[in-house]
Amino acid sequence: MGDYQTIIQQITKILAERTTIKPEDLQPDMQLQAIGLDSFARIQLVLAMEEQFGFELSDSEAADLSTVDDLVNVILVKQTCTNNPG
Repeated sequence: MGDYQTIIQQITKILAERTTIKPEDLQPDMQLQAIGLDSFARIQLVLAMEEQFGFELSDSEAADLSTVDDLVNVILVKQTCTNNPG
């Protein structure tokens, strides 16, 4: 299970690989669309997150992702649910 800082570092790396923005310029409140993620790139991002963190996002969960912070928070929730089922 990761903490916020660890997850944001991993997300930053994933985003930097898929956009032209530098990792040090990414901020938690940045809109995904503003950093160059169109709908196709968002699908690729979700797939990369699923692979990196070992869980699947539903279509509605993926649609609700609009900021970098949203990405981190959905991972934290998924990890909590996985580690504390029921």
